[in-house]
Amino acid sequence: MSEEGQVRKDPGGKLNIALVYPNTYWLGMSNLGVHTLYRVFNAHPGIVCERFFTDHPRSIEAGRPLSDFPLIAFSVSYELDCVHMVRILMENKIPVRARERKGPIIIAGGSVLTMNPEPVAEALDVCFLGDGEPAAGLLYDVFLASSSREEFLERLEGKPGIYIPLRTGPEIRDGAVQGFQGLRPTLSLVNPLETPAHTLVLTPETAFGDMFLVETARGCPYHCKFCTAREIYAPFRPVAIEHILPVFDKAQASGLKLGLVSTSLNNHPQAARMYEEIEKRGIQIAPPSLRFGMLTKELLEHMRRSKVRGVTLAPETGSEDLRHAIGKPITNGMVLDDITALIAAGIRNIKLYFMVGLPRETLHDIDDTIDFISRIRQTFIRVSRGNQNLGEISLNINTFVPKPHSLFERETMITINEAKTRIKRIENGLKRTSNVHVTFEGPKWAYLQGVIARGDRKVLDLIMHLAQKPEYRWQDVLKCWPENPDYYALRPRSSDEILPWSFSLLPNSLPPPQGA
Repeated sequence: MSEEGQVRKDPGGKLNIALVYPNTYWLGMSNLGVHTLYRVFNAHPGIVCERFFTDHPRSIEAGRPLSDFPLIAFSVSYELDCVHMVRILMENKIPVRARERKGPIIIAGGSVLTMNPEPVAEALDVCFLGDGEPAAGLLYDVFLASSSREEFLERLEGKPGIYIPLRTGPEIRDGAVQGFQGLRPTLSLVNPLETPAHTLVLTPETAFGDMFLVETARGCPYHCKFCTAREIYAPFRPVAIEHILPVFDKAQASGLKLGLVSTSLNNHPQAARMYEEIEKRGIQIAPPSLRFGMLTKELLEHMRRSKVRGVTLAPETGSEDLRHAIGKPITNGMVLDDITALIAAGIRNIKLYFMVGLPRETLHDIDDTIDFISRIRQTFIRVSRGNQNLGEISLNINTFVPKPHSLFERETMITINEAKTRIKRIENGLKRTSNVHVTFEGPKWAYLQGVIARGDRKVLDLIMHLAQKPEYRWQDVLKCWPENPDYYALRPRSSDEILPWSFSLLPNSLPPPQGA
């Protein structure tokens, strides 16, 4: 394995932390959260942190087993990685349920668990909600001062970002959540964001092997109803230019392209200055998914000079009315104008993200999407005329999953068969359209994602059974599960239903007490 920037420290006399990304090295080392935790843990003089992945069951740094580490920290970015997390515990003969465990302390965080930790709550001693940077000093100080597991948990309780499932949890009556007992956690928040997340370990064995990634802002200034970024990472926090420049210097020294990471790059208040500093250093850039209506001459020029050949855009739907209804007030004309500008700047390949199953979507909206993609292709060909290589339009279609803490968290999710029907309708409508390539994530995986994303503590039993079976047997597991998976994935939630995840993040997410 080729790595530059790996940290090796003598484990003697230090708190040894295993940082586990419950998926492959290829995916894990593409994740800025892994780089950030690895950096902040090892920057602490009293901590040694080593990395583990599903395809590296012993530590990358020293080949040590997981059993060597008194504290195991999982970074979870995708719902289905909860299954991998539980499988890793099982494979290492670590009891899954925290109540039955006397060995290592299990901690987990990441965007998925910040949205809703409940499906794996009973497997965790500690769940860390929000920004992970403060974790190193907090864990070290509390671990050093504690003589037992109980004292460790007691000293952590009440600190920002700390959720202890054995001490805080839902009150269930008549099969429904009626309220919560214990201390409700607050979100860990780094504000201002003075040390942006960035690549620490350089390796070609990752999805972004040719890039040095740097976070230019955290959070999102927009209100898309299907998205959680604004809610779980609020407020929108651009990194001040004086704090970004030292990271730009590291990117320049790496010789790699600069991957700019942000939900909305041009909303940075110092965007023009940022582009000037990149230009001074002669760094080629790789932009993130671009927001429509926000392209600037400076960004287009940097993309042209960097010989960027492909970009990602997210129209979500071809229906203007539906796009406005989901909180994305972008017209089809704006989309076509931006695509025209991008192609004129030398872009040859465009990847577009769409969804099926959005609330109140009809087949007419699906047909609008087909027609709109055809218009995009016509624009693409017209502006590309004269280019030796026409390039390609790639469509990625996903099934909408109502995520916790999004404005659509209480909405209905469509069935697997209905999602397949809508995707097939798009495929058939475009099958004779050249230079358009359609891919999609299987609706069955979106359904399973919905079960876990919207789950409560009963879902841990399902996750444990899934962890014992190959992934392709998950439907057999669902059939044997005594609960109804449709209850979790598909059904709408009424406005007065207390949701399993209502205890965290948003005080106003709880309905008012009766009689208030």
